[in-house]
Amino acid sequence: MKKNNSYLADDEIYLGDLIKSLWREKILILSISIICGLAGYLYASFFQPQEFKTEIQLRNPPSQLFEPYSFLIYNNNNNNNNNNNNNNNIAGQFISDFKLNFLSLDNVESFLEESRNFDNFKRYLKSKNITAKKYFKDQLSEVKEKNIIIPNKYFLVFEKKYLDGDIFFNNYVEFTKKKSTTEFKKNLKLTIENRIYSYEQAVEITKLINLENPILKSLNQAQVINEPEALFYKGSKVLTQDILHLKKLLQKLENDQFNYNLISDKASPPVLTNASVILFFVSGLTLGFLLSLAIIILKNLLKQKL
Repeated sequence: MKKNNSYLADDEIYLGDLIKSLWREKILILSISIICGLAGYLYASFFQPQEFKTEIQLRNPPSQLFEPYSFLIYNNNNNNNNNNNNNNNIAGQFISDFKLNFLSLDNVESFLEESRNFDNFKRYLKSKNITAKKYFKDQLSEVKEKNIIIPNKYFLVFEKKYLDGDIFFNNYVEFTKKKSTTEFKKNLKLTIENRIYSYEQAVEITKLINLENPILKSLNQAQVINEPEALFYKGSKVLTQDILHLKKLLQKLENDQFNYNLISDKASPPVLTNASVILFFVSGLTLGFLLSLAIIILKNLLKQKL
């Protein structure tokens, strides 16, 4: 028992000596802690880029916008339910095209080149000798929750020091909408012009065979009367009216802007995603304190050996 008590006494003496040493070396502890804290602060301020994140919620266009053009891509001889599906499909094609453009790094680069804003960001990219495609790789994508994609919700990660990310995001949405609409109209225009050309060729055939009215065929098994597949069987009268309708549709398309409110919720205020300057400073202080303790303990051990 005396031996155990002796060990306890020795421990108490050693602990007491250590506390006295820490108090004597308080200037050293304080100095090292402050130096390490400042080192962390300077690193975070000048070497650690502060990344911010903003999110934006978009909405799909109403299918009614595309209803006049649905028959150009899909078969329009089905029932009303199928027609409704066709309208949804052509709207879905526009949505798909918009999404591909929105996530395209080439599209981001085109937007930045055409924009007269964000000069500070352009200078930053030039000084770093990096392209917009390289900068925004993995920085622009769809929002996920528990590895499940949230429809029509996207995020952008950026350095606030060089880029107003929320303004950039809102403008980029409008740029992509305009580009997608222009491309969609161009494709629809080409489809209508090709359809007109096909109908005009069929009219020429009806003139050669003097066919004015449609020719119907009978399907004996189902007892259904229908038009043959070749266009000229419709006859010149029907084909001429179809051509007039297509030309009017072409004029409508020229003026149609497919206007709708794309943005459901504008880009959210930027939120810091990586460690802040204060966190680096506090971490530096803590590291400095631990380092100073290690130095003091090591000094005491060396004294005891000597």
